[in-house]
Amino acid sequence: MTQAILTAHGHLTGAVEGLIDFIKSVNEKRIQRKAIRETEKELQSLTNAELYDIGLTRGDIYMVARSSDTIANVRANNNLGGWV
Repeated sequence: MTQAILTAHGHLTGAVEGLIDFIKSVNEKRIQRKAIRETEKELQSLTNAELYDIGLTRGDIYMVARSSDTIANVRANNNLGGWV
């Protein structure tokens, strides 16, 4: 009987942990989608000249917003050294 109770408890615990992991995953995806939307919105609000200054074109916005390491993928314009 004790073994049956422990087995049931183990299955229930596994199910609850699985549900918690699922909820965390959904929340992380929601946060990620929000960050993508905000990044796209900010980049879309820049002029073409401003985008060029940071080394981007309008066609780059989609990829940059979805990049996991966005900062590492964007190269600075060498002409912008010093005071801007």
